[in-house]
Amino acid sequence: MLLRGAAAVLFLAGMLLPSALAAASVGESDVKAALILNFIKFVEWPASAFSSPEDPILISVVGKDPIGDSIDGLNGKTVSGRKVVVRKARDLATLERCHVLFVGASEKAELAPVLGAVQRWAALTVADFDGFAGRGGTIGFIRQDNRVGFEINEESARKAGLKVNAKLLYLGKSVRSREGGER
Repeated sequence: MLLRGAAAVLFLAGMLLPSALAAASVGESDVKAALILNFIKFVEWPASAFSSPEDPILISVVGKDPIGDSIDGLNGKTVSGRKVVVRKARDLATLERCHVLFVGASEKAELAPVLGAVQRWAALTVADFDGFAGRGGTIGFIRQDNRVGFEINEESARKAGLKVNAKLLYLGKSVRSREGGER
């Protein structure tokens, strides 16, 4: 049984990381964009998040983001039979319904309104700054031994109506919202 579990973990790592490892020579931003695409593969949205099986997966970006060009490269990719569409919001007033919200580091000080803006949708929130998952976001990138890792706040995902696959939870560092977490 232990061998089967180890094989499952290696399989998942192979599913999550090949794009990331191949992109390592290209840059950290490409690794993070590849991971976002792979996160989508291991998160289940409620049926109500989509009007039809043809609806795209909408990724919105709010704030200044250091992985801009790389995340734009996800446009047109297909995940679970759905096209990925990436949109940039100038500000919270222009933010439209989305399935994934990437929060730029420029929004770190104003995180509560950002997370509040997507509270009405089943949205996976992802950011690239310290403490994001602990403050109520779903997945936050971290640096581990000079590698890109991630923290997952399963409580935040659950509150958003999302189910995170156990294999993804195993690969990420689990965190809880601190007292007064936003989501």
